[in-house]
Amino acid sequence: MINSHWTCYGTEKYFVPNEDKFGFVYIITNTKNGKAYVGCKQYYIGKSKKQSKWQTYMGSSKYLKADIKKIGKKYFTFEVIAEYKNKRSLRYYEMYYQVKWNVLTSTIEGTDEPAFYNSYVGGKFYRPVESYKEPNYLIKQSEVQKSKLIKCKKENGEIVIFKNGKEIREAGYRSSDIRTMARGGYQKSKYNKQGFFIRKKCNDIIKAEFIDNEE
Repeated sequence: MINSHWTCYGTEKYFVPNEDKFGFVYIITNTKNGKAYVGCKQYYIGKSKKQSKWQTYMGSSKYLKADIKKIGKKYFTFEVIAEYKNKRSLRYYEMYYQVKWNVLTSTIEGTDEPAFYNSYVGGKFYRPVESYKEPNYLIKQSEVQKSKLIKCKKENGEIVIFKNGKEIREAGYRSSDIRTMARGGYQKSKYNKQGFFIRKKCNDIIKAEFIDNEE
């Protein structure tokens, strides 16, 4: 068995590499605050096929490495998202997941702290110095969400439907967290290992989705 700290994304299964692949895209997550890093690592270096020591690799971000050193490796998860057969595919899908998860602009819920350690995507596109939304983007999103209900499934199987943020808050949850999950986020818990950290206050909600209001 290969001695490494990597597991398969979304599970706790020990990661076993495919020797026919070139490398993998990964996500490293700080379990204390949910801050993560998305990157890629190849198995071999150069034509000599010298092994890259991927087994113990802990990312290329100096900020990530500083936090690992500060609070301890045990507070981080190292997950392989997928393997790819060549450098071209590896680099493309590294950027694909970095863009998909908005690693340069996402913030930790309720703070201005970046949700990712990444400083750039695709190896050259850096964090913007200002935020930007398409004109009327927030208005359009608000209008769409007002016409929707939020259907939530609890870990005990109970289904709850909320009409608005007030009902969510009265039930003891954070409206922003529930809406994040409904927009396609994931509650990272023992029931669902995928996705991102959401405050413990919502831990018994394992799924949320927008549904049409038929009234």
